[in-house]
Amino acid sequence: MNDLYYYIVISNEPSPYIRSYSPPVFRKPDLSLRYSGINHVIIIETLERGLIIIESRETLMDSYTEKLTAGAVDLYEYDAAEKLPEIIASFRGHGAALSDFLDTHRYTRENDPETKAAFLKEKFAEAGIEPAKARNALKWLTEPKGFERETGFRIAFALNLSVEETNEFFRTVMLDRSFDCHTIREAVYFYCIFHGKGYQTAERLISAVPQPKKGAVPDAADVLYTKNIIVFLQSCNDDELLLKYFIGNLAQFGYNQVRVKEYIRDLWNRISAADGSAAQERKYFFDNNKMKNQDTADSTWNIYLQILGLDPDDTRYIETDRTIKPILNNKTFMHQFASDNFPKRQSIEKILRGESTQNDLIRKTLILLVFYQFWMNRALSQKGRPSYEAGPNDRERCLTGLDQYLLDAGFPEMYAGNPFDWIFIWAAGRESPMQAFRSYWQLLSAEFSENKQQSVAGDQ
Repeated sequence: MNDLYYYIVISNEPSPYIRSYSPPVFRKPDLSLRYSGINHVIIIETLERGLIIIESRETLMDSYTEKLTAGAVDLYEYDAAEKLPEIIASFRGHGAALSDFLDTHRYTRENDPETKAAFLKEKFAEAGIEPAKARNALKWLTEPKGFERETGFRIAFALNLSVEETNEFFRTVMLDRSFDCHTIREAVYFYCIFHGKGYQTAERLISAVPQPKKGAVPDAADVLYTKNIIVFLQSCNDDELLLKYFIGNLAQFGYNQVRVKEYIRDLWNRISAADGSAAQERKYFFDNNKMKNQDTADSTWNIYLQILGLDPDDTRYIETDRTIKPILNNKTFMHQFASDNFPKRQSIEKILRGESTQNDLIRKTLILLVFYQFWMNRALSQKGRPSYEAGPNDRERCLTGLDQYLLDAGFPEMYAGNPFDWIFIWAAGRESPMQAFRSYWQLLSAEFSENKQQSVAGDQ
């Protein structure tokens, strides 16, 4: 028998009509690859008797997120220490994510970084983007640390992505929000991509608008919300009218993150009030916890620790000024993408004062507070029988609520391929989600404490 070859055949017909096919490979390809915009993907094999169809699927799922979601379902609190390291190691870096994205968006050549880098450079040139902007294309594809937002938008223009595809790109590759239309530059990018205008048009429009000065957020009645800006950008297809809009509303582009800050302040008020969910939790669940009677129980630091399930006394070994940053450096049980910009006591206070911060940090803060408030509402709603246990469909309600908050604030919905999001997706599926979430932090804390004790013993 001849060697067995496999081909991926791409067809837009429901029958096995071959329009194009890949070079042969010596192993069966991943049948769960997802091809955007293609109706049918057919896997065929070659034998002595010719080509034989062995697989035909109308929709091929993303195996990467499927595996991570399955890992979240199968991981129990009691075996987290054993199984978490493997899951943490399975998250892909930005380079691998970009490579996977190209495979499902217009790339049909050899599957190697050098060829993909050459492809990106060609697309940059075709889009009128100066070659120097793509000189690091190979690094983008091979290094896990990623690239700047501006590079992400240039890739979107180079690949001629739609707004929806650009949103997907930032969500799954950049692990970030896409268009922040409360900034002139990214509002122009949205306008141009939405209306099919190129990168050079975007650069020309950006250079024609003065740089807005940073200013305070106006009274609520005078705030220009991002959603309203997007409505205008979608309805306007006239460059001169767009420039007049920007210039006429220039002061409104001197601030951003208004909606998400409103949500965070509202959530924090509901959590930290004298009769808020944190105080109610201490009342019904912390009878033997000394924090219940402390005068500082409602401080930002203590409520923050309460959410994470860490006792103030048990964190004194960290030897820092009210921060858990040393715990976050645990590469075994926490992926760096999750620990980067993790909400801290200082950042929460900064947001509550109305100060702007990184998009990633403010998104993570919103997720943390929505998650806690949802499960406290659930726990305290059991009349006469407060309980941490989840009810039927509570997992779906929690994740849907998180998505609604995120999307309404202009951020991407929850994504299992994001190591930070994964922690909450995992915890939401457990029997007692809030307790499971806290068990994770207790694992991190115990690991840090043990390592520190060993370090001290070694120095003696």
